[in-house]
Amino acid sequence: MANWSAGYAADVDYTFGYFKELNPLQIRLALLDAGVAPPEHINACELGFGQGVSINIHAAGSKTRWFGTDFSPTQAGFAQEMSHACDNQACLYDQSFAEFAQREDLPEFDFIGLHGTWTWVSDDNRKILVDFIGRKLKLGGVFYISYNTPNGWATMMPIRHLLNQYAHTMTINGDSSVNKIGQAFAFVDQLLDTNPAYLQANPGLRKTFDLVKNQNAQYLAHEYFSDDWTPMHFSDMHAWLSPIKLDYVCSANTLDQVNAINITEAEEAMIADQTNPLFRETVRDICMNQQFRKDLWIKGPKRLDKFEQMEAIFSLQLVLTELRDEVELSANGMLGPVKLKEETYSPILDFFADYQPKKLGELLQAMQPLGIGMDKVMQAMMILTGKQTLQLAQSTDEIANAKLKTDQLNHFLLKKARGRDDITVLASPVTGGGVDVQGYEMLFLLAMRFGHNTPDTIAPFAWGLLKQRGVKLHRDGQWLDTDADNLAELTKQVEFFFTEPLKLYQALGVA
Repeated sequence: MANWSAGYAADVDYTFGYFKELNPLQIRLALLDAGVAPPEHINACELGFGQGVSINIHAAGSKTRWFGTDFSPTQAGFAQEMSHACDNQACLYDQSFAEFAQREDLPEFDFIGLHGTWTWVSDDNRKILVDFIGRKLKLGGVFYISYNTPNGWATMMPIRHLLNQYAHTMTINGDSSVNKIGQAFAFVDQLLDTNPAYLQANPGLRKTFDLVKNQNAQYLAHEYFSDDWTPMHFSDMHAWLSPIKLDYVCSANTLDQVNAINITEAEEAMIADQTNPLFRETVRDICMNQQFRKDLWIKGPKRLDKFEQMEAIFSLQLVLTELRDEVELSANGMLGPVKLKEETYSPILDFFADYQPKKLGELLQAMQPLGIGMDKVMQAMMILTGKQTLQLAQSTDEIANAKLKTDQLNHFLLKKARGRDDITVLASPVTGGGVDVQGYEMLFLLAMRFGHNTPDTIAPFAWGLLKQRGVKLHRDGQWLDTDADNLAELTKQVEFFFTEPLKLYQALGVA
């Protein structure tokens, strides 16, 4: 393994995932609900940006100037290629955290994001990161960090150690990380089939193991097989960040903030009784069996009074980013799937059903005659944004200013979809962030960019690309073998695409 890898799986590229919490616009609701003023975002930084999908989408979709580093030269090179394709002015490097932290040409930042990386880096790198954040985060600036926690990983941690030990000691030197991971999981799978005492003492382990085993091998290589993988308690995170004057504000995941879907009334009362806010978070993590935290910390948070808070909340614009007819009236909290009340959620969803941005204050005014008051509206907003059914939207001027760059970035991403199926997100000038694109719709949108505007021309275009890749479609559980059958199935999908999906994508500025 390369010397610069520091125990990291440097021989396998990271996935092309997109993470909405790294979009400063999308965390505004969480901050305002917590009574804290979000800062204006002039300069932002992502540390460990992977393939660079999130940072490039956010740089193209907003006026914010983005900086970042990822020490994999392959990943940084792809990220730079994206940036150049849309001229989003992002400054992206392939430096280690130590090298990046010493750059003299970096501004102070209004937002710094660190998604997942904290869990697998060494303590030496954590010290470098904390020093950098302490020096470069502006007063009032937001630090977003996500990390694994021991509560939800407790039973899995010895198994993770076993997997890692097998990959390091029982596989062939020089073999790829992906092959080593496959062999490690096969061994542990076989071991668990013997029903060892550890499994008997932890009967829920098998389900957790199977969930982890079935994830993308590239993702597993980076997230769970690095030498320094260390889940961390919230109190330990506080010990790292309080010396640089950061205060914890709330979770970036708005679903986590809704007590009704995460904790029982008895647990809620007990948590509320804890006078120390830091200890309260520790108790809440136990109640929720929290596995992965998404924290928002601020250097000198500006607390809003009730009037300021309501004014800011009412001015937020939101937009529906999911097909209205496909929105499921349920939410998955730590208490399990929870059914959402149709009499509350259907009118709210109908209000946004034209896929146009609308202010939250306008929503509240429209809901009041139906007996849906502020408390119900706010809870619905926290749940629906957490589900990514609704997202915050930019102003009309910001949307117009971002449109050229997002168009150029989307053209780049759509062209990549000709030969691969692991990039499934486009940049929206409306949300300033990413929009998930389903199935073969990336190819349908690409066909439209080449002048194909009917199912009869889009389907052959898409099938030609899929056939070159050796991809076949299936229908009713059966693979389709002939060109005619595949074309017929694709034509059917394009015909559906031309109904509501295309309307949604056009409203979000990605088509």
